[in-house]
Amino acid sequence: MNKTIRQCINNYGETPRRFSLWDRLTYLRVSKPAWLHRNPEDRLSTHFKNLNAVFSHGMVTWGHVIQANALMFEAGSMDCPGELVYSIDDNERADPAYLEGVANKLFRLKGAEPSDPKLRSIAHYLTDEMIRVFGLPVPICISPSISCMISTSFFVRKHLPNRRLCSPLLPIIVNRHEPHHATPLPERYWPQELIEWWKK
Repeated sequence: MNKTIRQCINNYGETPRRFSLWDRLTYLRVSKPAWLHRNPEDRLSTHFKNLNAVFSHGMVTWGHVIQANALMFEAGSMDCPGELVYSIDDNERADPAYLEGVANKLFRLKGAEPSDPKLRSIAHYLTDEMIRVFGLPVPICISPSISCMISTSFFVRKHLPNRRLCSPLLPIIVNRHEPHHATPLPERYWPQELIEWWKK
C-alpha cells in the first residue's frame, strides 16, 4: 500500500497546485449542505472555508474513517460528514493496518466513560456526533508508535468511486498546519488499481 499512496501523491502533484477555472467551478466545488446553512454555530462551516487551501496546499496521506453518517455507505445523493484519523508525520509508518487499529480503538470509546480525561473527551465527542475537531491529537495510549490526529471531514460522493464509502480506508488531503482540515482525495487522482480495489 505504500506504493499506492506514493502514486496518489504523484498523481496529485506538488504544492502549490493550480487547477483550471472549470475544475474549480465544477469538480472541485463543494457547496455547504442546506442543513448547515440553518446551523450557523456548527463549526463544520470552517471546513468549507478552508477547502480551497486544502486542495492547493494539503499533503496526501492515508486516512481511516472512525465513523461517518450511515447514509454514506449506501447509494444516494446526500453528502455527509464523518471523522477521520491520519498522520502527517510519516506516510511509511502510518500504514493502513496501523490506522485501522487506531480507528477501531477510537470507535470503541463511543458511548463509554473512560477514567482517563483525554479518552473521556474523545468518547464524548464521538458519542455526541455534532462536535467538530480539526487536528485533535490521538493519545499515546491509543497510538503509541506514531503521532496521529483526528479531523471532522465531509464526504463528497462525486469524489468517491461508486459515489459512496466502500471502505473505511482512503487517500485524503490534509493541511500540514493548523487548522488541520482533511478531505478525501478526489477519485480523479487515484491510481486505477486503487479504484478497482475500492469497488470490490
